[in-house]
Amino acid sequence: FAESFNIPVVTTLMGVGGFPETHPLSMKWLGMHGTVYANNAANECDLLLAMGARFDDRITGPTDKFAVGTKIIHVDIDLSEINKNIPADIGVQADVKDVLDALNKKPIKKAYFAWHKQLKKWKKDFPLTYKESKKIQPQYVIETLCRLTKGKAIIVPGVGQHQMWSGQYYTYSFPRQLLTSGGLGAMGFGLPSAMGAKVACPGKTVVNIDGDGSFQMNIQELGTVHNEDIDIKMIILNNQHLGM
Repeated sequence: FAESFNIPVVTTLMGVGGFPETHPLSMKWLGMHGTVYANNAANECDLLLAMGARFDDRITGPTDKFAVGTKIIHVDIDLSEINKNIPADIGVQADVKDVLDALNKKPIKKAYFAWHKQLKKWKKDFPLTYKESKKIQPQYVIETLCRLTKGKAIIVPGVGQHQMWSGQYYTYSFPRQLLTSGGLGAMGFGLPSAMGAKVACPGKTVVNIDGDGSFQMNIQELGTVHNEDIDIKMIILNNQHLGM
């Protein structure tokens, strides 16, 4: 759909991997921890197509300042989500797959030269960055992990700063590649969820990225990892406090 209509794509944290971040139309994810260019794209566009997104407060910020003047079409299988947080100009209760299948039958592709030029400028002007240091920075660890795994690993963070860095500094290319506890996130989610992912996908490399706080929440599961011989990788980003 994105390619056929030449429309840039932003995702929520829970939607990461639903569209490959290696694609030139990808703006990565938006919201308070997302990229500047994804937020600019969502807020400055003429038309925002929301496919199964719930417009939670981490995405919108103050709702009266989100996508002001933008036409919004909201597609969701759950009718209660439409107009709940952000009013939609057109609300469609349906399965997103059915809607996209229908739209793909008669694609309308336009160049949108000025818009894509602006998006490229935002990407260039506002990349994800961090301060380099003689000490090992957590963002560097995740970038290095992405390089060493060629962007193919399933990443399962806990909840906290490391969760945000995991979403930002690893490049995701397929659905369910980032398994994360979203709204009302639960510390301790990472280790047992990574175990489940590895059991479900034994042929995949599964990495639990955790903070020292989240890791301790379910550290007893190391016993299960040992007893059941579950071959997961674990990276603990230890900043010695609860960062969020």
